[in-house]
Amino acid sequence: MCGMGILHMERVGGVAGFGTSRARIRSHGQCDTAQLSGAEAEAVEQLFQAPASAATPDAFGLRLTRTGPQGTQSVVVPESAVPPALLRHLKDELL
Repeated sequence: MCGMGILHMERVGGVAGFGTSRARIRSHGQCDTAQLSGAEAEAVEQLFQAPASAATPDAFGLRLTRTGPQGTQSVVVPESAVPPALLRHLKDELL
């Protein structure tokens, strides 16, 4: 699990339309998965294996992207499904 490397994250959706071309705020970050606990790494792996639906209107989601032996993989999941240890790596940036 911890061999995933760097996990890139971007907050998407919400009322502000994060992650769209019209957004004026970008919320993004990255995390070295080697620093996660075993339970946190397993939770991240599960998000890639069976992503939860991010279809709740006006709710924030996170686009998670990793590169590994299978190539680059991205999923969009509800922010509520992401381990809190990852969320602390998000930083807001005005565009």
